[in-house]
Amino acid sequence: MFRTILLATDGSENALRATEAAIDLIQEFSHPTVIVVHIATSTPSQSRMVKAGFDVHALLEEDARQAARETLERFEAAGIPYALKVALGDPVAEILAIAQKESADLIVVGSRGLGAIRGVMMGSVSQKVAQTAKCPVMIVK
Repeated sequence: MFRTILLATDGSENALRATEAAIDLIQEFSHPTVIVVHIATSTPSQSRMVKAGFDVHALLEEDARQAARETLERFEAAGIPYALKVALGDPVAEILAIAQKESADLIVVGSRGLGAIRGVMMGSVSQKVAQTAKCPVMIVK
């Protein structure tokens, strides 16, 4: 049913719950492509960029691997291959852009659990992704 599953993660507890739900779901299907996405909202420090020869993508990937370490370890322990994609910018826009580029059939994302009033006032990444994605979105609490 799902050929390409995109898991958006920020390394938080909610993201780890989404990871577990994604792993359970992935194991039900025959070899879907799994894309783990981490979006940075700020650029690496200038000193880090200088040390990295201004290779911003390498720094974003390094930061993503650190932030999503537990998520990646859980996929590896389950024997599930994945591709890690990183981007810099607005998380909603970047998640949707990667989902479209990769032809994702499903986006899995953790809920921030803001509560009804605060969630309505501020919105959340998961809510905005669910409202605008062109494919199904699984929000894990």
